[in-house]
Amino acid sequence: AVGFEWAITFFAEDVWQERCEELRLYKEANGDCRVLQRYKENKKLGRWVTVMRRYYKEQGKKQNPVWKKRFAQLEAVGFEWEGRCAVSEDSSVWQENSWQDRLN
Repeated sequence: AVGFEWAITFFAEDVWQERCEELRLYKEANGDCRVLQRYKENKKLGRWVTVMRRYYKEQGKKQNPVWKKRFAQLEAVGFEWEGRCAVSEDSSVWQENSWQDRLN
């Protein structure tokens, strides 16, 4: 071995727990988990939330026990899988995928 470490920090357990706590605090302050992709106060959280939604769509049907536990942890906080957050504060605040919500 040459001492090279593969750093997939985005999914490392310590980073996961840190982002979950940041998401919990965001929800406590804002009432939802709709973090902007380019959230100015915490850019890492914004990117992480966006990746989690994408990863859920890719991995959600698989039976990986680690990800099942992580998805359940996000759902316990109130994470919304189907929606998508705006890229920035200058764009629309929140867009639901449901046509019913758009028509009302």
